[in-house]
Amino acid sequence: MAIDSAERERRRALLKAHLAAENDHDAERIMQTFSADTEMTYNGQSFSDHESIRWAHGYFGWTAAAGAFSDLRVVVDREHFTDDEIVVEQRLFGKHVGEFLGFPATGRTFELRAVGFYHFDRDGKLRSERVVMNLGPLAGELEGRRPDSQRATASGRASR
Repeated sequence: MAIDSAERERRRALLKAHLAAENDHDAERIMQTFSADTEMTYNGQSFSDHESIRWAHGYFGWTAAAGAFSDLRVVVDREHFTDDEIVVEQRLFGKHVGEFLGFPATGRTFELRAVGFYHFDRDGKLRSERVVMNLGPLAGELEGRRPDSQRATASGRASR
């Protein structure tokens, strides 16, 4: 079933409000975007209650409290619509200031690409948020190196 333009705009506005709360690092506004019966999944790790979702946002640095990253912001590059979800290609920017998945803080800035799947219920609350993010480039940058495809040679070409 195709969705109409009104439904596209509704989803777009709801996602914009959710991401604005994250970019503002406002834990209360972030949590208000989730439904009572919700699930957030990040790279296969499920958070299925408000307490664990709040904790995960804090761990990353999406709240006013210190987290693994500072200056976090997400930018949507492209959006797509399914019958039930808005799917976005997005980038996450920030600075690594605390331990993250065993990596000690480096103070380095980063950019990560991700795909997010957002399902909003009829009341305008997030029923499901699933984000898949490639952490390989982050690990390389945290170790002070980039993947081979991103290294530039003296001639300006990427090395192989």
